[in-house]
Amino acid sequence: MPSGLDSRRVMVRRKLQNDGPVYYSTHQVAGILGVSLPTVVNWVNTGKLPAHRTPGGHRRMTREDVIAFARAYDYPLAPSFMERGGPTRVLIVDDERDFSDLLRDYLVLKSIDVEVADSGFQAGLMVARFKPHLIVMDLMMPDMDGFQAHRMLRAHDETAHIPVIACTGYLAPDIVERLRSEGFRDWVEKPVKLDQVLDLVHRHAAP
Repeated sequence: MPSGLDSRRVMVRRKLQNDGPVYYSTHQVAGILGVSLPTVVNWVNTGKLPAHRTPGGHRRMTREDVIAFARAYDYPLAPSFMERGGPTRVLIVDDERDFSDLLRDYLVLKSIDVEVADSGFQAGLMVARFKPHLIVMDLMMPDMDGFQAHRMLRAHDETAHIPVIACTGYLAPDIVERLRSEGFRDWVEKPVKLDQVLDLVHRHAAP
């Protein structure tokens, strides 16, 4: 008999097989076009740049609409953006393989490039090769906890800029305060809602 996680994984695949286009957040579009965030918000509010809202109320723009807008208003687009097709790279760091596999399946079917590390030490090795735009990191791991792994990333110029989303089964107020003080970009509590993680990826990752 399949486990609960296995059943959820099957449902995710069935639900997302016919996924649509790649979407960008207002933060990402601002970076792509080299303008401020309020400028992008103004374009959306005035109807110049088509956008839709997620269930959480966040604006999302398709890659095709961003390209069309840039061409219509003569904003240059970097060749790397045009060639790459814009997949965001996310590294999941978690020793619970069933969970990381489920989250990876979901994000991959959302046109996101994903790799998985099962320890903080392995994550340090993979970051240099994979160059993730964002890391989803469990706080409780056997070799080093998420706080130690986060400090290791922050200690090096090449990795200090990568946003890290903490993932934990116990999100008490003192944990939240520690996450905030140590510079984690955001956090989610297990069992996570997959669409919540996707929303955080769109909000904080910047290809």
